[in-house]
Amino acid sequence: MKYVFSMTLALALLASAPALAEDIDVMTQNQYLGADLTPIVTAGDAAEFNAAVVAALEDVAANDFPARAHALAELIARRLPALVGLQEVFTFTCMDLAPPTADQGCDNPRIRNAFNDHLALTLAALADLEEDYSPVATVVNIDTTTVTIPPFPPGIPFFIDGVPALANIIDHDVILVRGDLAGGAAPVDFTVFQHLGICTRPSADGCNYVVVATATLPDPDPDGTILNIERGYVGVDVTVDGKDYRFIDTHLEVQEPQAGNELSAIVQAAQAQELIASLGPTTPAGSSLIVVGDINSSPDDPPIVVPEPLPPGFPPVIVPPYTQFVGLGYTDAWDGAPDDLPGFSCCQDDDLLNQQSSLVERIDVIFSIEAWNKVKKARVLGAKVSDKTAPPDQGGLWPSDHGSVAAELQFE
Repeated sequence: MKYVFSMTLALALLASAPALAEDIDVMTQNQYLGADLTPIVTAGDAAEFNAAVVAALEDVAANDFPARAHALAELIARRLPALVGLQEVFTFTCMDLAPPTADQGCDNPRIRNAFNDHLALTLAALADLEEDYSPVATVVNIDTTTVTIPPFPPGIPFFIDGVPALANIIDHDVILVRGDLAGGAAPVDFTVFQHLGICTRPSADGCNYVVVATATLPDPDPDGTILNIERGYVGVDVTVDGKDYRFIDTHLEVQEPQAGNELSAIVQAAQAQELIASLGPTTPAGSSLIVVGDINSSPDDPPIVVPEPLPPGFPPVIVPPYTQFVGLGYTDAWDGAPDDLPGFSCCQDDDLLNQQSSLVERIDVIFSIEAWNKVKKARVLGAKVSDKTAPPDQGGLWPSDHGSVAAELQFE
């Protein structure tokens, strides 16, 4: 009877004990393409356009993504998060438009290091560190293979030292899942909700936003060639320690007005509105929703007064993305960080050569719709001089122009 009584008491105690807390460690990492593309999309004529393309490729080459891939992978390996939302995961390719010659065209030493597959290099760097991550879901954003400037094949034609070549640039947002979880993770199929007006522009595993910025590229056609500055979102469903999660990764349009794109802040706000409206009716009731990414919007952003005349369908005052999320009940993981950590995640100099970190904005976020009980180890990674690609006395590059933001969320 003593044994039976002890077992009964133990079961009673277990039944009355509070539920065990559930933790999930997540990260968002903007990998940085390596150049500012604004001069390309704002070029006024063919000569200016060509110069801007070559300058951008030179910057990408100098910013040495093969070296930075290892530094970025080390930030992931330092935390081993369950899920990582990557932005600005680029593929740069080049095709010679003249018979290939060593050191000319695509092989010109000024640009040859620009042409890489950033996702492949990231996964290889993680494998070198003996860490196992799988790219479970991807959305394709800017894709210049959809652009044709006659009389050239699809892509961006340019001349370097008088030799013709064709560059192609494809931007992705990618969700990495840690190897022990990847087998049970699956991309979210948003297209099944198209009857609700959701994901009307599917792209790979995700969706491109309906409202996008555009650029007009110089071309023989008097009207030019229109390039959409695509942005998107992508998600995965995964179970971690018995709890179901829906994890969303996005990269919203920049907020500051750009030449030729003065309404970029309005585009950005419309994208945030579309994302939030899409997630509400599509997230399963039993899943905890987490949204990460570079939203290009901070807690300090004021409301945006729309210049007149108003674009069709827009109110006179626009609510910026960060305020939209928080106003609709999303909790910001950084609110659970120690008070003395500002959480600044942007931005280092374009050439990544600034000696000390210059991160002064908090625009890379981790939101959850379910209120967390506690946030552990909220950190901005990649913002110390020791994180650079070479020791401080040898110069070196920052891993990205953004810091990687990570947090471990504890839910009851």
